[in-house]
Amino acid sequence: MLLYRASREAIPLFALYALLFADHGLTTSQIGTLLAAWSVSAFLLEVPSGAWADLIDRRLLLIASGLVYVVAFATWLLWPSYWGFLAGFVLWSLSEALRSGTYEAYLFDELTAAGRADRYGPVKARAESLTVIVMAAAIGVAGPLHSLGGYPLVGWVSVGVALLHTLLAVALPRVTPVADIEETPDPEPASIGAWATTVRAGVREAARSGAIRKVLMAYGTVVALVGLDEFFSLILVEGGTSVGLIAWILAGVTLLEAAATWAGAAVARLAGIPHAAIVAGGGLLLAVGAWLTGPWSYLAIAVGYALATASYVSGDIRLQHTIAGTARATITSVAGVVAEVGFLVTLGLISLATLRFDLAPVAAAVALILTVPATVAAHRAPAARSVPR
Repeated sequence: MLLYRASREAIPLFALYALLFADHGLTTSQIGTLLAAWSVSAFLLEVPSGAWADLIDRRLLLIASGLVYVVAFATWLLWPSYWGFLAGFVLWSLSEALRSGTYEAYLFDELTAAGRADRYGPVKARAESLTVIVMAAAIGVAGPLHSLGGYPLVGWVSVGVALLHTLLAVALPRVTPVADIEETPDPEPASIGAWATTVRAGVREAARSGAIRKVLMAYGTVVALVGLDEFFSLILVEGGTSVGLIAWILAGVTLLEAAATWAGAAVARLAGIPHAAIVAGGGLLLAVGAWLTGPWSYLAIAVGYALATASYVSGDIRLQHTIAGTARATITSVAGVVAEVGFLVTLGLISLATLRFDLAPVAAAVALILTVPATVAAHRAPAARSVPR
């Protein structure tokens, strides 16, 4: 499971796809519309796909996600135009929607079947840490690959990695889902009607459960803080940092992020003031890092992002231990929608404000604004049940 999760992010093309688009004549505005379409398609596909994961063999859905992932990147290489890139992004969103919620529910079911549901938090946290490290390594080799064979080599290596990711999904063990509550009726055969029923059941449980609502609120508000990472390089450039140094700074940020994801299980055991303090500290440090320049800025951004990431990773662990019904994948996909909304809030605030003001003070102000609801929500979120020390 660790290798399966990490292999998904081992794509060298992640570092260069914007440059690939520009190399084929796309303007900055066109690239922006592609990113917007990517976000919107992910938003629209998230919950519907999660419901299928509560009706169909989750392992098969993970295999299907991998196959779509392969086709997404191959589309960029075989149809290098605006519409080809758009199609690739939509396929990427579909692949992610098929995996999101399915992977978490599959992992929880596998551990539950083995009588080790209490290990979900540590296993998930370690998988995310390994994923971040692998992603950093993949980004690091993108430059040398480009020097050897340009964008085609980077792209086809990425397609190969996506194919390896699919083969790892094929190698996953078959797991019989274990119901989280006793006397659960046998599930309906997969159909449109059963899918609609599952969607309603998952959304209904998420809406009616006070504990789930609190976890989702904490999850979405901290994602809004984590979403500031899309602007780190631009903030550093505006502060006068050289491009070469930015690469090293972001590498340091990534290493701290890996440590933070590893600590996600420990953070999931926290509630009240301790959890709120982590989120508040992360948001304040991100604001300071955006406002300042030089080494103190680098340190504040790295530590602030690590604290926010630790809370973000703990959110899924809290959620999995809070769900009481059988629509686990559906509810996890609801969390994905909430996260997407949080990211879009950050993107919208910064995009609108930077029409009149510089990025650095805008990012600092947005970080401060987002810290308030994130801290309140973190204070109210319940700790995960049965997470071992």
